[in-house]
Amino acid sequence: MSAKVPDLRKKTPMFRAARHVVYLFFQLTYRPKVEGLERVPMYDGIIVASNHLSNLDPPLIGICLPRFIQYMGKIELFRIPLLGTLFKALGAFPIRRGQVDKKALRTAIDIVKSGGCLLMFPEGHRSKTGELGPFAPGVATIARKSGGYVVPTAICGPYRLFRPIVVRFGEPIAAEGMSSEELTRLTRVRIQELLDGRDG
Repeated sequence: MSAKVPDLRKKTPMFRAARHVVYLFFQLTYRPKVEGLERVPMYDGIIVASNHLSNLDPPLIGICLPRFIQYMGKIELFRIPLLGTLFKALGAFPIRRGQVDKKALRTAIDIVKSGGCLLMFPEGHRSKTGELGPFAPGVATIARKSGGYVVPTAICGPYRLFRPIVVRFGEPIAAEGMSSEELTRLTRVRIQELLDGRDG
């Protein structure tokens, strides 16, 4: 993996303050435990691909990784005064859901290609049962076009107040030489292994 300048420099004062508040919230409520952090590249372009249980997933993963994480959010949220500004400070960028948003896709590819950290949920929506659902090809497409690594990630829920929730990171997957179908399939297998505690 190449030695690039870490994207820690993108952490603005507003980001640091918000992250501190979020960190305290989780420590008081769900007491997260992190496993496999040593596997996550800190200097390369990566896509953190995770299962999706709750709206709390992005901030949870955000406090578990010492990197500036960027992620997509539905465009309607950015039209709300102050809230949109906060989302942008925390690394979010808008996407038009229900259509192919070429601008958001280009932004995602550029983030990873420039050595950044992109958070995505391959299922595309929250799981109502907690079981891992089918994966959309978005993660694989962005990984292959950006040359970044996919980091399989598992949020081992459910969220229960005052009970620890575990976030597990798996070994990075290089997209080079793999088709979108192969990469999508392998990413799902790896995340399922992490959820089952069979990885590492």
